[in-house]
Amino acid sequence: MRAAYYESFGTAREVLRVGELPTPEPAPGEVRVRVHFSGVNPSDVKTRGGMRGGSLPFPRIVPHSDGSGFIDAVGAGVDEARIGQRVWIWNAGWKRADGTAAEYVTLPQEQAVELPDPIDLAAGACLGIPALTAYHAVACGGGIEDKT
Repeated sequence: MRAAYYESFGTAREVLRVGELPTPEPAPGEVRVRVHFSGVNPSDVKTRGGMRGGSLPFPRIVPHSDGSGFIDAVGAGVDEARIGQRVWIWNAGWKRADGTAAEYVTLPQEQAVELPDPIDLAAGACLGIPALTAYHAVACGGGIEDKT
């Protein structure tokens, strides 16, 4: 599969490469998504740039946490009815080497959420981290009752 990846910290121009990598197979509890859109978040850019400190957590990283596409394979324990499902993806690259800047990504099935037909795939790729951030801002700070 074609993928963008990096093997050291730096700017996109300095470190991003595009090449062929093995197509991943889903492990038990995982799905494989044929990625149609990859969402880029500030955290993806900061991580690639080394702004979080430390060393590269994996020898090679396929960036980007969010995306959208279609499930094309499932691992053991995942309902095969999910094959063909339109999904939006969140936190694909969290503590994993492979994110959504590739033709395929594997991830825990819970992180591939069905995307309703009226929502296009490009919009779906923007839901992950931004939607979770908005939810936490509203719902996890004690609620909004009597605060508006």
